[in-house]
Amino acid sequence: MIDSAFRPLPDSIKGVFFDMDGVLYDSMGAHADAWSQAFRFFGFDFSPEMVYRNEGRTAQSTINLVFQQEKNRDATEQEIEEIYSKKTEIIADFPAAVAFDGVLSLMKKLSERSVSIWVVTGSSQDKFLNALLEDFAGYVDKTRVITGQDVQHGKPHPEPYLMALKRSGHASHEVVVIENAPLGIQSAKGAGIFTIAVNTGILDDQVLWDSGADQVYKNMLELTF
Repeated sequence: MIDSAFRPLPDSIKGVFFDMDGVLYDSMGAHADAWSQAFRFFGFDFSPEMVYRNEGRTAQSTINLVFQQEKNRDATEQEIEEIYSKKTEIIADFPAAVAFDGVLSLMKKLSERSVSIWVVTGSSQDKFLNALLEDFAGYVDKTRVITGQDVQHGKPHPEPYLMALKRSGHASHEVVVIENAPLGIQSAKGAGIFTIAVNTGILDDQVLWDSGADQVYKNMLELTF
């Protein structure tokens, strides 16, 4: 059930950690289609729903998950390279992702309150990370972005958000996370951080609650810090 009664952030909050795809950008549909098509090309079945359920994993972890399910082993480096290259090739033909309504105004409000803005994403592709810095120039700085290249263990492991805490210098009670994905929520909660979920995808709201979300909303426009 959607919790529509938004509770403003207390003054003690010093930072907000945003996920990227599905939170800042309306991009998960394209990623879901691209992953599904890439796996299908190599003879695997990985539905868009499964992509949403596993969003936040690094590419290697996603591919190994499918290989473990289908072949009871991890993928080889060559297999990972081939499948990820195919996914990259497919998504390159999709239109550029656009930011969700309300994101820029939210970042403006946070900046006016001197709340630091961080992005914690499983993505490692320069194309998307460069677009992030351009689209949110003045609010997002490359020194405040944690990517899939920065961690050994992607979401749902807490390492991405623990790294954000370490780099930001904030304590877990001084920040909130905004996520849209079950594994991202689990990662943030594993790092001991209050987590707001926005259900911008195809999963039922209950999946986000069951993953540990503290609040669940329909879209970014409902977050009026």
